Amino acid sequence: MSLLGAPQILLDGKVRVLDARPAALLAYLAAEGPRPRSACAALLWPDTPPAAARNNLAQLLRRLEQQAGRVLVSGQRGLALTPHLTVDLWDPPLPGEAALLGGVDADFSRAFEDWLDAQRERRRVAQDQQVVQAIAALVEDGNLIAATALAAQRVERDPLNEEAHQLLMQLYHRRGDRAAAMQAYLRLQATFRLELGEEPSAETARLARDLAAGEAAHPPRQPMPLSLLRPPVLLGREEAWAQMEAGWTAGAGVALIGAPGSGKSRLVLDFVQAHPNHHVLLLQGQAGDQDTAYSAHARTYRQTLDAFPGLAASLPDWVRRELARIIPELGPAPAPLASDEEKLRFYDAKYEVLRRVTERGPVVLISDDLQFMDDASIEAGAYVYAKFWGNGHAPLRSMFCYREGTLSAAAEALSRQMYASGLVRPVHLAPLGTDATEALLRSIEVPGAARLAVEVQRFTGGNPQLTLEFAKYLYAQGEFGVEAVKEAANRTLGGLVAERLARLSPAAFQAAQAAVTLRSDFSLEQVAEVLGWGIMELLGAWEELEHAQVVRGERFAHDLVAQAVQGRLEEMPMVCALLHRKAARVLGEQGAPPARVAAHWQAGNQTAQAAPWWERAAQHAEATRHFAEAAGFYLSASQAFAEAGDAGRAEEMRRRGEHAARLSAPVTA
Repeated sequence: MSLLGAPQILLDGKVRVLDARPAALLAYLAAEGPRPRSACAALLWPDTPPAAARNNLAQLLRRLEQQAGRVLVSGQRGLALTPHLTVDLWDPPLPGEAALLGGVDADFSRAFEDWLDAQRERRRVAQDQQVVQAIAALVEDGNLIAATALAAQRVERDPLNEEAHQLLMQLYHRRGDRAAAMQAYLRLQATFRLELGEEPSAETARLARDLAAGEAAHPPRQPMPLSLLRPPVLLGREEAWAQMEAGWTAGAGVALIGAPGSGKSRLVLDFVQAHPNHHVLLLQGQAGDQDTAYSAHARTYRQTLDAFPGLAASLPDWVRRELARIIPELGPAPAPLASDEEKLRFYDAKYEVLRRVTERGPVVLISDDLQFMDDASIEAGAYVYAKFWGNGHAPLRSMFCYREGTLSAAAEALSRQMYASGLVRPVHLAPLGTDATEALLRSIEVPGAARLAVEVQRFTGGNPQLTLEFAKYLYAQGEFGVEAVKEAANRTLGGLVAERLARLSPAAFQAAQAAVTLRSDFSLEQVAEVLGWGIMELLGAWEELEHAQVVRGERFAHDLVAQAVQGRLEEMPMVCALLHRKAARVLGEQGAPPARVAAHWQAGNQTAQAAPWWERAAQHAEATRHFAEAAGFYLSASQAFAEAGDAGRAEEMRRRGEHAARLSAPVTA
């Protein structure tokens, strides 16, 4: 079976051309392996009721068997290609090969179009990687002429691939042909101006200047030390540590407050490691939490139940019922909260869970990136934790990290009350001074730390994370003189991170783009689904991301890196929209909060798909008595229905939003 180019089957020496939907099904099964019938039917007939879609699928399979004269797809609940088939899609990608299902019009299903686009891009990236590896092998063998010819063919195939142009320029330079290198840059510049209406990146322009001046494009680089992965010492934080100890001794909550990159997370983790008798639960705020009431607590309590085997089964029935409001797998949830008394019962159930946890031993709960958490979760958390605060021997300790000036108005007001009462101790992290910056540079083995410290501290403002990013740049460039520091200081730190991203392979960068699209609480399985990859295929790219310190486990190494990936992604609006649509489908199938799914459909330019999800988000907010949030979601639903051409539903959502807004308004005498 041939799926590259016009899809067709070769049977008994005869070629049978495949129609669009049969070809789509065969391509899907060839690429993904066995799949449930329901998934295949929904993919090929997305706008058809499930029963009718399954019936259509059964008819398609019969027609396909009649056309081929034998069974090509087998299985009852799941479908798979029969073992006797050979498929060209299973062969390694070859440069210049035809596109998957070339010439097939897949307008019968937007979902399949998205899947097909992703598969074609995946194969294109694999083809490009093979060419790059072949070029590298030729260079290693000293065959620069053949390597340059292959690089030139790569540029011809993909004239908008800026990295391909960069490599060609470098190869010309290595051959001593500066004029050809500059001519390659001028061709790139003309192509970008004509096709994109923009100039090549600053990195490529800088490369052109270096080549014109006769300088080496990439000077020898010093290996990056392992200490950069996790600096061995914390410096300039002695006073903050003492304040944390005082709060701990008094049984108060402790809040670490500072700028992004000031070392809040590292400091709190090192602190709790110094108190080893406590079980540690790290609870992470995620971008997008504020869209849905109690979304942060839903994740928190799931994590707590998972961390203590048997805990869920031991909970009283009333606690399980109350928690089912945010954790559906615990059973049917009670009716929506209708009074403040019912809300307190809900909060008491949360307290009961943590009280039972402490019966198993002392616990520390760390709420990191509190600024992302929704107000409802913060309010509930304060109610629960306050029952433990003020006791120096309390079995539960709570610590918080957030960026200064980023809490919502409600969370900021609540935190001021906690600080004024002494129940929570605020600890502000100041920037590092010159001496501490020098000590940090020494600890990560930066050559000439003493002479560089003043310039680095001035550039980074004493921010530890910025200092580490700056050191990574120096190692990548292989230059550690004061002039190199001043040269780098003329660029934004975002630019330095972007240069590190530019050195990633296409597959690794695609994985980072999918992760940043998912935004909050992503898993490797979700990233693989968004990309349409197998999990083992993703692991290689993820390992590269970890080695480049782009990610750490299942989260970005730092917000600065995530912002840089997001910035690059936004430069490619079609890819950005495609990834958001894929994320919406994946998260919708997995039962993610409706507001999160709606936001992805909206970002994917699918307002008709977003509208019902905004409505569900509003209904969820009403059920938890967060009427102001419900009003906002109803407004989004109204706008989405209007853009989709459904004026009646738009008006209905507007009226519901006005009603929710009235319920949220304070009562006046």
